[in-house]
Amino acid sequence: MYWVIDPIKSFLPGEEGEQSRLLVAETPGGPYEDETLWMAGKWAFDVIHHRCFEAVETKDSLEQVIHSNAEELLKLWNGMVDLLNPYLAEGWLQVVDQDTKEPVAELESLTIDLGKTGALYKLESSIWMLDDLYEDWVLQGGEVDFPYDREFVAAYFTLLHVNDSAMGLEMRDSFEPDAYAWATRWREKLDFYQKTERAIQARQERIQRDKAQAMNQSRHARRNEAVRLVTEDWNQRKSEFRSAEKAGQYYADWLAAKGYEYEPRTVTDWIRKFAKDNNIRLK
Repeated sequence: MYWVIDPIKSFLPGEEGEQSRLLVAETPGGPYEDETLWMAGKWAFDVIHHRCFEAVETKDSLEQVIHSNAEELLKLWNGMVDLLNPYLAEGWLQVVDQDTKEPVAELESLTIDLGKTGALYKLESSIWMLDDLYEDWVLQGGEVDFPYDREFVAAYFTLLHVNDSAMGLEMRDSFEPDAYAWATRWREKLDFYQKTERAIQARQERIQRDKAQAMNQSRHARRNEAVRLVTEDWNQRKSEFRSAEKAGQYYADWLAAKGYEYEPRTVTDWIRKFAKDNNIRLK
């Protein structure tokens, strides 16, 4: 790879860039002070560093990680093409091209020489499209898992874009703020997804709470109606029962005939409470 910045000296804990929050230059033009790019690069490097069990501590080892994961992502994409195209053809899925925003009729396998300039970005375009598809599946309630470590993939491409954006810092006259969009878009994509996922989860939890509350209110209303029926009838006929227990047994069966299911002990408690509240002596 052509490195404008030195990712190890810029982001590895304890190195110059990490201490001073600078993009340490690999070329004569630096170092570069840019908070947005440094923060994006630091996040990306830390994710990669952590996922690789802190083995990425030289540019050579980092490039090996970049190359090997590009190969894995390429295999993943080409393996998904044959799987997904029938669903696209039948209209079960819709994939949108990130550049044109137009629906894609058919996914194409990629034949990429990963050693050539621009190859990784052609791969990125396809992985972004695949990521959009899985996002939609998951957020719509599909029981599927992303077939890759999303944070690692996001960090992987972010680090590449931070390096590219640093070229604009090297040629300041041509650098535009829009360049930040490429360095931050994967992180923003993950953040937006997580916010959306939390919002959907909160809505589902609220629906469940409201449903449970409505069911509880319905149960209480039905119970109160059963209590009213029993106590009103018992109050008119209480002399017919030898005890509250006998009345409870009778009214449990009486209620069952009306579609209410309560244990005799529960009905007896209703009668006892009604009697106590109304100063009625029980036998």
